[in-house]
Amino acid sequence: MKLIKQSFEILEQKDFSLIGIKKFIERCGRVCYKSEDRITDDSYEKFVDMLEKRDHARPLEFGTVHLKMPLETFNNLAGICTSKGIWNSCWIHYNIDRESKNKMVYITTNYRYYKELKASKLLYEYPDVKRYFTEEDNELYPKRYTVHFIISRGIMDEFRTHVSLSHLAESTRYCNYSKDKFDSQITFIQPSWITLNKEITLNNELCLLAGQYNRENPNLRYLASLVDANYTYVSLLNKGWTPQQARDVLPLSIKSELISCGFKDAWNNFFYRRCANDAHPMAREVAIPLQDKFNELGYISNNLVGTSS
Repeated sequence: MKLIKQSFEILEQKDFSLIGIKKFIERCGRVCYKSEDRITDDSYEKFVDMLEKRDHARPLEFGTVHLKMPLETFNNLAGICTSKGIWNSCWIHYNIDRESKNKMVYITTNYRYYKELKASKLLYEYPDVKRYFTEEDNELYPKRYTVHFIISRGIMDEFRTHVSLSHLAESTRYCNYSKDKFDSQITFIQPSWITLNKEITLNNELCLLAGQYNRENPNLRYLASLVDANYTYVSLLNKGWTPQQARDVLPLSIKSELISCGFKDAWNNFFYRRCANDAHPMAREVAIPLQDKFNELGYISNNLVGTSS
């Protein structure tokens, strides 16, 4: 058993070619299966093709696509999409350069929506969207931000309620934590409100010797429950259960990796809720430093604090 603190990493897609888009999709999508070790120089093509053939469309939302077209063309596109009920304001943002010739529109969307627009029979009257695909990137394209969280399952479930963000989560259905790639043990997240002695954290067997401890100590009782969950999970796998069956004994403290992506307004709402004074303390533990990092990088310009509801 391992016990770690929550953390985050901001990921950045720098290549907006089809190759760059697919490589970023693979980088994010493999977190679900914890198969990042299978990434090679050319594995992205096979991985994305697998997603498309199986209709696993959610990971495709993590590839950022840039389009560039004249305002008149964009108005036609937006009008048709709206009339046909396929306009998604969470997935497409744009800026208009009204000083440029033809008033060019700089559009940012995701690869899933881009493919849907290309394939939609509802747009038969509209020119092929792929004509306006571009690899260029500049300040006129609205930005999408991607964050890789390492958090507890309970906090992951709270973060996934932000539906204007796209989410991908580590799958306890497919991950087998008894394998060598996980050091044959489960990793749990340490709650922000407890302090554990290093010796106890590292020596799990001590937690099973309940007679040596004051059973009324909530910290030790908590730690012992994690040791028991780890032992039970591995035992069930050894008895022939599959990971999707054995996971039923896992607590909300299990380490869970979550990748979330969206535009500035979606992240502003996230910070407004998860940095609130009445938000869950574990949510605030990771959301507040993430907001500070967004401010430092210039992604947002102020701190937003509301209520968690």
